Amino acid sequence: MKHDGAQKIDLVSVASIAAGHPFRGRIDPTEGAETVVVQMRDTSPSGVNWTSCVRTDVAGRREPDWLRPGDILFPARGNVSQAVLIDERIGSLQAVAAPHFFVLRVSRSDVLPAYLAWWLNQDPSQRHLEQNAQSSTLVRNIARPVLETTPIVLPPLPRQDQIVGLANAMQREEELLQRLRQTNQQIMTGLARDLLAD
Repeated sequence: MKHDGAQKIDLVSVASIAAGHPFRGRIDPTEGAETVVVQMRDTSPSGVNWTSCVRTDVAGRREPDWLRPGDILFPARGNVSQAVLIDERIGSLQAVAAPHFFVLRVSRSDVLPAYLAWWLNQDPSQRHLEQNAQSSTLVRNIARPVLETTPIVLPPLPRQDQIVGLANAMQREEELLQRLRQTNQQIMTGLARDLLAD
């Protein structure tokens, strides 16, 4: 289905979806380990905080599926289902995703990973996930078939690029405002302390 040059398709048509690395039990830090593990607490809308990731040994018979730029992490459980893009900042790190993530890897050349991550965080995708998630009393779970059938609207590449640029600019603006609010708060706290000291 197309309108205005945009196609509407399911997520599974544009990306492969795999589970994160199958750790058995807890993920314990290992001194001097090469591999970093991305967990929920290491992610935010602006990406992965690589310095907070645990380093650990990854055992197993086969080579892990290392994360690479362009991969998208999507939480399989939890009440916030925000897609997080792995970007160039991963550098040469050997990294795997914790088991409670799905790892999405774009399979078509006419899809920008950054656009796909953006689209998954928008209202139409979030509504689809909300309506189809299996909720226990505390935590909602998103099953792979639900994620696979998330409707994706795919405009032509130049339009995807524009949208990503705009989203990045807004994200930066949000971060600057956040910093400004913190600075203002510090100024006010300092002022109150000075008055108290007088």
